[in-house]
Amino acid sequence: MDAVMEEKIKKELGTQKFSKFGAGGGGCISSGNSYITDHGKVYVKFNPKSEARRMFDGEFASLSAIYDTNTIKVPKPLLVLDNPNGGAVFVSEHLDMSGLSRFDGELGYTYTMKWLLSNKGRKKHQGI
Repeated sequence: MDAVMEEKIKKELGTQKFSKFGAGGGGCISSGNSYITDHGKVYVKFNPKSEARRMFDGEFASLSAIYDTNTIKVPKPLLVLDNPNGGAVFVSEHLDMSGLSRFDGELGYTYTMKWLLSNKGRKKHQGI
């Protein structure tokens, strides 16, 4: 991410401090980094493609809906901004996910059981 986009994010967040921390990362579609601001930590995901704004607007809406239920912990979405150099950025609350791998087995089991107990899962499992 370039200095112009960083300044735009700082302005929208109302922060002077915007320091990258951690290793960052990227997936098949977008890349991201975590930053420390005057108001705490944020996660910034960026994508240079023309359809990025639409994708991030959808992610913002879906995370907002989940966040508002207060049933599971998801990052609070903060901003979606167009990148002057193309694409868009999505800014959310930073969640520290370290140490969660010890729950992988339990999570997989729980999701499998929920799927099997659902009507669709039960029918598929029974060959109906």
